[in-house]
Amino acid sequence: MKQIFTIILVCCFWNGVSEAQVFTPNGVQLPPAAVTVYPNASPNTNVELQAAQISVMNGLYGPSCEVIGNYSRQYNCHGYAWHVSTGGNQVVILAPDGGVTPYVGGGNPSYVQGNYSGSQGKMRVRYTGDHSAVTTYQAGKFISKFGPGPLVKHNPGDVPPGYGLPSTYWTCNYAPPLTSVYLDGKLISGSFQTTTWGAHNMQIFWGLDPDTGPTFSPTAGSTIINNQNSGVVNFTFNGPTNNGGLSISLCGTPRYSFTFFKLNGAKMQVYPNPVRDEGVISISAEVGGDIRAVNLDNAANKMVKLNLLDERQRIVENYLPDAEGNMTAIKLKAGLKGTYLLKATFADGTVETKRVLVE
Repeated sequence: MKQIFTIILVCCFWNGVSEAQVFTPNGVQLPPAAVTVYPNASPNTNVELQAAQISVMNGLYGPSCEVIGNYSRQYNCHGYAWHVSTGGNQVVILAPDGGVTPYVGGGNPSYVQGNYSGSQGKMRVRYTGDHSAVTTYQAGKFISKFGPGPLVKHNPGDVPPGYGLPSTYWTCNYAPPLTSVYLDGKLISGSFQTTTWGAHNMQIFWGLDPDTGPTFSPTAGSTIINNQNSGVVNFTFNGPTNNGGLSISLCGTPRYSFTFFKLNGAKMQVYPNPVRDEGVISISAEVGGDIRAVNLDNAANKMVKLNLLDERQRIVENYLPDAEGNMTAIKLKAGLKGTYLLKATFADGTVETKRVLVE
């Protein structure tokens, strides 16, 4: 029994010979000397490691120990807790050589210290000895790797004595990269999307494994109907302006944001075009009726602002539109020559721009 205990404890400190590049979730590289891969020829034979695993299963370190992964030289306790558990490859991370420090310290730490309530899943645990574990949603149950020995689910204190006791708890402070986002079942790209008013569904997929989230928050113009907290949210996009959005949080902060815009439905024509200096421009609806912006929901919105801009988008003249009927007219001031932009803004924020040539 004592020999088996010594094998597991020593191997949690034992330094391998090959190095690998490992980065924290926030992209900070670990010191190369603190990252190793156990070679096939280790100080322990397969027979010894198998015997150690059986002893763990038989309650060597406590009756709560449940082996959930076989012994492996490819990763250790720190490698599992800080790297493998978020989807990384199997490596050995050596804490005495500074392997855990980049995760919790420096200018861009991926984890910040928090408090453990007893049933918070996926927090990282640092023990008073050279050991790390991950909490589970099962109250009082941790998962950790016993050196090159097995991966074990256990009570906090049911570990080799040299590992000590749980000391500090750490919660994630990173935003997993979004791998794909679907809006109403269609794959989208970019944070700015054009869509219609009404009910919508968004589904996101992400890399890495965050402690919490995702959590969706609406911005003005959107209302969340149902958030399943699994990367799927149902919401309505319904004004009062022509845009709204959703903010997505994983691990608290930072956030991803998506902004939605209604399709531009303004319909108007400008004539004559070209127009002579000091001439009168008439503006009317292309399809008859009031000169307004008509959106996909068929709601008409009154014109509230009319500007004449030069080609550098600078305002040349402001007008007060008379848009109660199906036509309005403006008189150009003297001295205008060249190409200008007539920009109409409607009550819902929709904008229609027409190019005008002044001769």
